Amino acid sequence: MSEPSPAHEPDPAPAPAGKIGDDAQAVLDSARATVGAYADSFTALRRLFAAEVGLARDALVHALVYLLVATVMLGTAYLLVTALVVSGLRWIGAPWPLAIFLPLLFSVGVAALGMVRARAALKFADFEATRRQLKRDFGPTPGSDPPP
Repeated sequence: MSEPSPAHEPDPAPAPAGKIGDDAQAVLDSARATVGAYADSFTALRRLFAAEVGLARDALVHALVYLLVATVMLGTAYLLVTALVVSGLRWIGAPWPLAIFLPLLFSVGVAALGMVRARAALKFADFEATRRQLKRDFGPTPGSDPPP
């Protein structure tokens, strides 16, 4: 019988991996630093979001307080101004529709002032800083305005 040829012999086991080269170690360290930087940026974004939630909560409380004050003032103004103006206008001989319309106009003005104050307080509840940060980090979304 013939002996098996050397081509059919199994390959010797590969040698164990050696120490990583300096270049490969530098790439690995750079990748770790990049992942750490992304983790830090997400931590900062999470803190920014938490701060904006707190700001929005405070702005909502302020807006509700102004809305309550505006409602109380509107009711009080309506009652007092209506009573005074209606009696005064009727005393000088004005017709009833005019005597009712003027206090109503004043009350609408007070209500409009309360709404303007509430809207100004709610400007802080729009998460603008979080949206700017997300747009800066991830780029504009499709259909959004390009950055200035």
